[in-house]
Amino acid sequence: MRSTTLVLVSCVFMSFILTHVKEVEAGLDPMAANLRVRKDIFIGGCGGDGNKTCMKDFVKKGGVMNKPISCECDDFGYEHLCRCNFS
Repeated sequence: MRSTTLVLVSCVFMSFILTHVKEVEAGLDPMAANLRVRKDIFIGGCGGDGNKTCMKDFVKKGGVMNKPISCECDDFGYEHLCRCNFS
């Protein structure tokens, strides 16, 4: 009788856990899953518009097919760090 109760309680417990995991996965942003984030360091500063500077730097590095959707730029002395989202 104890083993049957233990198995039954274990099954109920596992179903609660699996249901919760599915709910958490359903809450993820599908657009964020499709974006790839890449970082790179380039020579020079961010300039007036760091987003455009980083986009130009990635295109120079990898061609037109390597154009990011959006970027963030941070100056570090004579270099800048670009964090860009690619589709």
